[in-house]
Amino acid sequence: MLNEGWDVRNVNVIVGLRSYTSKRKVLPEQVIGRGLRKMFPEEDANVDKSVNVLEVIGPPGLIDILEELETQEGIKFAEFDTDKSLNLTTIFVDETKLNKDIDIPILSSRIVIREFDLSKIDIDSFPALNIPLENKVLEMEYVAVDILEGVERIKRKWDLPVPRDAKSVIAYYTDLILKELKIGSAFVSFYPIVKKYVQEKLFSVRVNIEDPRVLYNLSNPAVQEKLVRFFVDRFKEMTFTEREPEKMDVIKLSDTSPFVWSRQVYPADKCIFNYVPCDNNFEVDFSRFLDRATDVRVFSKIVPKIGFFVEYRDSKGNLRLYYPDFIVETITGEKIIIETKGRVDINVVHKDKRIKIWCEDASNLTGENWSFIRVNQELFEQHRFKSMREIVSSLASGNEYPVSYESKG
Repeated sequence: MLNEGWDVRNVNVIVGLRSYTSKRKVLPEQVIGRGLRKMFPEEDANVDKSVNVLEVIGPPGLIDILEELETQEGIKFAEFDTDKSLNLTTIFVDETKLNKDIDIPILSSRIVIREFDLSKIDIDSFPALNIPLENKVLEMEYVAVDILEGVERIKRKWDLPVPRDAKSVIAYYTDLILKELKIGSAFVSFYPIVKKYVQEKLFSVRVNIEDPRVLYNLSNPAVQEKLVRFFVDRFKEMTFTEREPEKMDVIKLSDTSPFVWSRQVYPADKCIFNYVPCDNNFEVDFSRFLDRATDVRVFSKIVPKIGFFVEYRDSKGNLRLYYPDFIVETITGEKIIIETKGRVDINVVHKDKRIKIWCEDASNLTGENWSFIRVNQELFEQHRFKSMREIVSSLASGNEYPVSYESKG
């Protein structure tokens, strides 16, 4: 199955048992490729929760492909040697460094899912998709050909089964739409809207949903995609609203319970934890820099265990949660949220925009000075920075991030 193709989402562990020593790299590439579909497409990868994470275990021939991929993409995968015991480190608050604590305000969500009155939705104002109501039967043809002789051996054709009831199909589509919109408990009021649109607007003519042609066409994946995408795009902007946040509480790093870390760590004097938990070599290097920076009083890596995150809308308008990388407090008392980035993906600009707004809100609600910067790995490795001031000045001079930074003393 792995060799011939297997289009499923729930592959999250691949164990390679062959040697994979052939010069042709197609087979190991295919094997790894079987696990690259996200199990949860609407969520970002989260190593700590094992969400959308693929674990590959195998001999050197298989691992070589991953190393080549690292080089091509400029990224570093977490890895461990199966011949050695897994190195687990318990991260805990060091009682001798309680003066390195940092308070992070908890703000109410600025982006919220709102309730809107579906009874006021006017289907007549919606544009029609005008899909042709084709009068045909969905069928499948299977042909088996002897590749050595080029002779057709088997040929079969059969009608594809379709649902017996159009209402059940519309109910299924309604559920898909509500899940994408992140709307709960609205099925009863939303179903009639979808049903009416199918009857009056989906096809090039008004239809009776009991018409067999409607059943066959609704069973077409292309029709499903167009209908679901139309409603999601139409209602997405109506689903979310913004409100002014309030300060709800505060997170103290010193209240963080001990947790186990299986990746790299760095022993920093300026961090309240016994070790700084790091996800990659870049974060280790950046932790070392922060620990030595002349204008940094304290800092910490932000991990989910701490409980700090900010909601944002991604490139497709979906509501997501963003966990920044570091929090820094300078010797002047300014607090800076820092994102260290090796590779910039499509959602980075949306995360940057949202966390900057959060910093403005936090500054207004707490009276403290909060700001945000993103430090790309390429920039960091090009310079030997000795202070946060130098990094911020370098970013500001390039007009990448118009942030202000003041240093006293």
